[in-house]
Order: sequence, then C-alpha cells, then structure tokens
Amino acid sequence: MKKIIALILAAVMVFALVACSGSAPAASDNKPAANTGSEPAKTETKDETPAADTKSYQFVGLYEETGDFAATINGAFLCNLNADGTVVIDRYKLANYNAAPAAENPTYEANFMTGTWKPVEKDGIASLQIKVACVDKAGNESNAGTFYANEIAGEWSFDLNFPIVVGAGYTRTVTLSGGETKTYADGDAFIDAYKMEFNAPEHVGEFVAEDGAVAYLFEDGTLAIYVNFAKSVEGTWSNADGVKIALNGEDVEVKTEGSSASFDYTRDRGDGEMMTSTLVCADVSALPAPEVVAPAEDAPYVGATIDLGGYTFDPTLALNADGTAVLNIAVSMNLKCEKIGNAVALTENADAPLEGYGAQIFQGVPHVWLLNDETKTMTALKGAWTDGLKAFYAVDETTMTVALPAYGMSAEGFTYELSEDGATLTVTAPEELSAGFTQVWGGAGLAKTFTVDGSNVAEAQ
Repeated sequence: MKKIIALILAAVMVFALVACSGSAPAASDNKPAANTGSEPAKTETKDETPAADTKSYQFVGLYEETGDFAATINGAFLCNLNADGTVVIDRYKLANYNAAPAAENPTYEANFMTGTWKPVEKDGIASLQIKVACVDKAGNESNAGTFYANEIAGEWSFDLNFPIVVGAGYTRTVTLSGGETKTYADGDAFIDAYKMEFNAPEHVGEFVAEDGAVAYLFEDGTLAIYVNFAKSVEGTWSNADGVKIALNGEDVEVKTEGSSASFDYTRDRGDGEMMTSTLVCADVSALPAPEVVAPAEDAPYVGATIDLGGYTFDPTLALNADGTAVLNIAVSMNLKCEKIGNAVALTENADAPLEGYGAQIFQGVPHVWLLNDETKTMTALKGAWTDGLKAFYAVDETTMTVALPAYGMSAEGFTYELSEDGATLTVTAPEELSAGFTQVWGGAGLAKTFTVDGSNVAEAQ
C-alpha cells in the first residue's frame, strides 16, 4: 500500500511541474533546426515603430496634361498620413474651374484613395510605407498599391500611381512631396490654394454643346473648339451666305432650323472610343460677317538646309486655313496639306498640278514634316500615319516616334517595317517604355501590325 501511495504522489508531482511550465511540447517541437549551410533569407523591409505613430505627415502633388480630356485627368492631390496610422488622399480636378467649398464641390473627391501607413526600414533606409486603394461605398477595393516615401534634404516624397477613372486600368503617376508640417487644414483651404479661373478667348459668337464643349468664333473668320476648357481643334467660319464651318480644312455639315444652327464635332475620347458633341448657336442672325484675313505670305515654319545639286536652300512652309500650303524650296510650290497629329503631309493639288522646276523639286524633297509650333521649325519625316488616337512619325528608314497628340505625349525608339506594297505597317515598341505608354501600347517590346489606307492605319486583327 505504501508503494502505491508513493507512486501516486510521484505522478501528481510530475503533472504539477508540467502545469507550472506550460503545456507539454509536441514530440517534434524540441528538435534542433537543420543546418543548411546558408544564411537565412533577409526581408526587404522591417517595421521601425507601430503603425499608430505619434507623428503625422502631409503630402501635396499636381498632375497636369494637355488635350481634350485634361480636365478629367489633371488634378491636385492632398495626402494626409494621420497619427493613428490611417491615410487619406483627396483629389481636386482643378481644370474644371470649380472653386465651390469641398463639401459641395463635385470636382473635389474626398477620400479618393484611403489606407494605412507605417514607418519601415526599406533596403537599409528609413521610409514610410503607404498602402492605399480606392474604396467604394460598399467597401469594395480597386487600384490598390503600396508606395514608399523617402526623405531627401528634409523633404519626403513618393510617386503615387492613381487611376484616371476609379476601377479602370488606365493610370498616371504623380509625385507627392511634403513633411510633418501641415500646410492645408482641410479641403476648403486646399481648393482656395489651387483654384483656377477660366478666361475664354475674346470672340464674336459661339456654338455650345450640352456636354460643355464650346466653339468660339473669332472676328478674323477663324474658330477654336474647347473641350473641358482645353483647345481641341481649330477651323474657320463664315456667315456671308449662310453659316459655314470647316475644321482642319474639312467642311462640316451645318444644320439650320429657323434662326438656330448646329454642327457635330467627333473626336477620340482618349481610349480609342469616339465621342460626338452637337454644338448649337441659338441665333445665327446675330453673328457678324467675319473680317477674313488673307493667308500670311511669310512661312511660319523653317526646316534644316537642303542641298539640291550643290545649291543649298532653307525650306519654309506656310499653312493656310483652307487646307492648302506653300512650300518654298528654291521656288514656291502651292500644295494641299493634311494634318496628322503634329505632322503635316503635302500632296500636289489636282486642280493646279505643279509644273516645270516646281514639279521636279517636289519629287526630290520630303513630303512629310513634323512641326514645332513653339520654335516654328519643321523636321523632315519618312512618313506619318494615325489610327485616330496615336500618331506614327517615321524618323528614318527603320525608327519612328509614336505620339499621343491629344495629350502632348510621345515616345521614341520604336522600330517599324513598311511592306513593299505599302499595305501593312509593323511597329515594335522599345524594350524600355514608360508606364503610361506601356498601358497604351500593351507592353514594352510588343510588335503590332497595322493595315494602311493612305495616312490612316488600323490594327490588324
């Protein structure tokens, strides 16, 4: 009996020891780690302090483009990294010229992107890790991303990749910079700092569309259509014998009903889809007869010197509003012209063909020129084509520049091959391409084949 009592007491002591030291480990838990002979993998980042830090930061950035749809893309960004570890990014579409208070301003997008932040060490450098996404009212996330702000000379900054339209794939990148100083107390103060005032050009009449597009008619018989407050296209108008409208040298149909008149303006929306605005003038009888100014005799564009049989000439080019042009290289040549983005293609006028020296010289000089309106210079091209959104400028026999004229963007380094019959054009993107152009093109290094119809191309399916 004494032996049995002793055994029971021993068992109780063992269980007591286990209870004091925690649950007993599994049989495999106490095995030593295997020696692999290599260092453990290093992590890219490590936390410095908890996410809810006592510090807070404010960043500000401005993104701007040119073109029809700049007002839907351009914006000022206000980013607050709060002391509780939350992030709030507001976007103000300032190019819409709406300066109303933030709470009632449809162009001020409070909570455009939200998320969390925390201090980390990334690649051995003290950084701020910022995780944000667009979150709708139902709590669904889209366009999520992780970004790292770094400090240089006392200023923090990071590049934010943001969607043009929430939930869509097209994005842009804006640099946000700031620090611990809070410059703007709220959205109202931010709007007040970035608000803009639109000043319409001086005009004698206008056609207005419900979507906000406006055609301003000028005293000299020219006009300009503004879409989202940005100049989109130029043309001419006349009221001498009924209202006549031409855009880029091409007549457009003007419909009249009583004293009102209207016409349609169709352009690329920026993603390959076409959009049409119907512009209306309620009372054309109030329009004056425009004072038409004769085309300038002096060419506004000058090109690099051309050698013709040992004689050198500086080519000049004057473009007229009626779709004609005067190319001067030794002699003046009256031609027809076609705008292709920022380039112009010259052809003989069938109604007045070139003769003599003019005909000979025209055959031996470039017919396509890339125009620079700021410097009033022109550069010879081997060819130019467009698919409505993109413009293809052949720089030499093998390389070309691809541009988005509506947005003022271009990328060099593309290569191309034109078939012998001129029916197909194959274009290959460079291996290094910006993020914006990668989205438009579909990928760096990607080749695409287009069918050619004059200066117009369409991607082969």
